[in-house]
Amino acid sequence: MATRTFHFDFERPVAARPWGTLLLALGALALTWVLIEYGEVSDEIRRWDGKLTDTKRLARRSLPSFAVEEAPTADEAQDLKAANLVLDQLALPWDALFADIEAASIPDVALLGAQPDPRGRFVNLEGEARDLKALLTFLARLDATPGLTDAHLTRHEIRGNDPNRPLTFSVRARWNMR
Repeated sequence: MATRTFHFDFERPVAARPWGTLLLALGALALTWVLIEYGEVSDEIRRWDGKLTDTKRLARRSLPSFAVEEAPTADEAQDLKAANLVLDQLALPWDALFADIEAASIPDVALLGAQPDPRGRFVNLEGEARDLKALLTFLARLDATPGLTDAHLTRHEIRGNDPNRPLTFSVRARWNMR
């Protein structure tokens, strides 16, 4: 029986496998993505931990105690009353009033001033009109707005010294605050 000899070729080149290289590249990309996400989540956890620590610190601190004071003096009461009047005026529906006045405006009438009286719920308007027809149209439009009613003429005068002879007027209307 003859024995066969084996020949081992230890230097034979290994054929490159494209699937293995592709899987290695995909694994490296996935690892990079996971590391980036891990860093972002870690930063967010640190931020929330800091907020939690701040909240716990705020919850533990004691609030200052306020001593009960005496009733305000006459001067303080007057100042308080004046401040409350200012706050009441700021809370009035100014936008609605000006929107109603603008809705009633026509090109032949120029408003020169508006003096609202919130306590009496009136508005005094002063202006100039090109002629009496324009003034009466303005009055009718003013009376037709939802926020202003009972508009009536309180004063009118034709300016004779002006070449256009405009009609100056004052109108008083009831302000229906909505």
